[in-house]
Amino acid sequence: MSIRFAESLAFFVVLALAGCSSSPPVERSGTSATNAALAEVDRKSEALFEQALAAIQAQRYTEAESLLKELTARDPLLSGPWVNLGGVYEALGDNDAAQHAYKKAIDANPNNCAAYVDLGVLSRRAGDFLSAEANYLACAQRVPNFREAYLNLGILYELYLGRFDDALKAYQTYQTLSDSPDMRVAGWVSDLERRLAGNES
Repeated sequence: MSIRFAESLAFFVVLALAGCSSSPPVERSGTSATNAALAEVDRKSEALFEQALAAIQAQRYTEAESLLKELTARDPLLSGPWVNLGGVYEALGDNDAAQHAYKKAIDANPNNCAAYVDLGVLSRRAGDFLSAEANYLACAQRVPNFREAYLNLGILYELYLGRFDDALKAYQTYQTLSDSPDMRVAGWVSDLERRLAGNES
């Protein structure tokens, strides 16, 4: 069975300055932060954020790091920039700094599920599966409709912890929360159902 990855890296998302707390990450498309979030910060912070996103999209990660560090120093209670900074650190290969940034995002906004999911991914990569589970579950508990948490949980349970019943439930929840069925995940669900049925017979 091939390894399945569902890694929700922060530098592949565009987050509002205040941080996303109730909706899944949006794939990078050049979309600017929402007007509602921008109303909470000054124009300098808005400009820094837009410049940082442009640098991220162009894969100029060192430049993005500098801009996001300036922004988080100006407005440390804004959650979104910390998540993006964590993603930049991952792109630069500094997982310790990424972990610190994600934790700062959670400090600023305890409902920032992108930060929990990315922390979970870091933990899973490091072989700390229980910490990965705890972070995914923390997201699911705070924002039950954040579907990426369930996808990552399913992968963790199936491939790393051998908890096939839990994996099946997580995948099914992910599918329920999706606008349309994910055919890839549908295949995983069918595979698990066959395996579990075989174990019962």
